[in-house]
Amino acid sequence: MFNALSAKSRSRKLQLFFDLLRPNQDDRVLDVGGECDPAGPSVQLSDNYPWKNRVTVANIDLEAMKRVRQTYPDSDVLLADACRLPFPDKSFDIGFSNAVIEHLYTRRNQQQMAAEIQRVCKRWFLATPNRWYPYEFHARLPFVSWLPAPLMHRVTRVVCYNHVHHRYMSGLRTDEIRLLTARELRRLFPRSRVIPLRITFYPETLLAVGPAAAI
Repeated sequence: MFNALSAKSRSRKLQLFFDLLRPNQDDRVLDVGGECDPAGPSVQLSDNYPWKNRVTVANIDLEAMKRVRQTYPDSDVLLADACRLPFPDKSFDIGFSNAVIEHLYTRRNQQQMAAEIQRVCKRWFLATPNRWYPYEFHARLPFVSWLPAPLMHRVTRVVCYNHVHHRYMSGLRTDEIRLLTARELRRLFPRSRVIPLRITFYPETLLAVGPAAAI
């Protein structure tokens, strides 16, 4: 069920990306934290963007970068920190990032990533889980995201879902996650529209799309 919901959510996000930003073959696109899925149908931007030679994928995960390079040799691939993007101002027409900023688990790092995307991109589309959704999909536990972050991490170290072993385990480090509210996302992207995206009964995802005047 969780995988089906995740796939549906990612598919909806991609559709909104194309609908709202209307990319064309001349646009240069930066995918921050992007990857690909060479095994089959995927909801990654790299797998679905029609003009691969206009995409630059930046990630700190070396294995993810190797997969993109091998699968899409026409795309640019760069090992890069989202908080310190090595590009001049407005180098890209569009910036895209899905479910990355919450993994930059300090407020300062999230501020730096948001500032970098807005610095190097003329337009942007960023998605992140909604902290007020009553189920935390990383840990697969109800209501823990409503707790203050230190207490949430204390609870999820006792028990949370391990996505590698596909079962609940204890003693795992989970303090790499800092979920955002719509208010916090607006502060990070003040010139953006913040759009709640709902697949179930309540918005699971928040989108920052901007600048608002261009959408």
